[in-house]
Amino acid sequence: METSILNIKKLSNIPSGSGIAKYAEGYYVISDDSPHLFLLNKEFDVVSKILISDTEHFNGDRIIKSEKADFETLEMIDDKELVVFGSGSKIPQRDVFVRILLNDPVIVEKYDISKFYNHLRSLPIFENSELNIEATAFRDGQLYLFNRRKNIIIKVDYSLFLEFIKGETRVPDLEIHEFSLPKIKGIEAGFSGATTLQNQPTIVFTASVEDNINAYEDGEILGSFIGTIDISNNMISDRFDHCEIPIVNESFKVESVTIEEEIAVGKIKVVLITDDDQGSSAIIESIMSW
Repeated sequence: METSILNIKKLSNIPSGSGIAKYAEGYYVISDDSPHLFLLNKEFDVVSKILISDTEHFNGDRIIKSEKADFETLEMIDDKELVVFGSGSKIPQRDVFVRILLNDPVIVEKYDISKFYNHLRSLPIFENSELNIEATAFRDGQLYLFNRRKNIIIKVDYSLFLEFIKGETRVPDLEIHEFSLPKIKGIEAGFSGATTLQNQPTIVFTASVEDNINAYEDGEILGSFIGTIDISNNMISDRFDHCEIPIVNESFKVESVTIEEEIAVGKIKVVLITDDDQGSSAIIESIMSW
């Protein structure tokens, strides 16, 4: 597997980009430091924005860290809606789910998902670990949640998840897999972004390496990876392929990935969004092949 960088563009008006999803001729982007969902055109210029969170702790530049919902995930659901999850790394501020229905006008639904996140926290696999949801992917009615260090993928039926958070049914069944990801300077990478291919049952994920002590604090950025996981027959493979994303001029933390084009089997064009933990964001266009 290898990846080559085609272009990098700084996003001066989006702080701390954390999620990106392709939509029609543009892209939706979220930030973990902004209460807005941004719509970008194909040149990655912001053309509009939608308020998806309250502005009580937003100073016009960045949300106060201790109070933010920490939106880290963005994924398209069947071209009709977007889903955004708070990371869950601080209770209750980050136990948040936002469902954005792409109607005219757009409808924004917000949910407190403490019951769901508390259920995850109570699972044996999270013993001596932290909940820190950093990415989501969707395919064939299944939602995949990616936890960062422990690196865990949680699969849940999306319809049943919606019924549960609306109080209509019990906690849905979960399929859970733990992964050991590659390291840089002895520090294991953590899941940071994910999406799925349309033409083959494959997850494309990103993972980044930070020298930090927990899910709340930032640390020195050491690098990022991109990879694939097979999900044939709705089963998550225990194996994955990966490669390191080349560093150009400076280290950056890749936060999310979306598919621009599936060029051929084993060759795609991806768009990545990055965060430098100082409030700046950038877009990276890249060709990935395996």
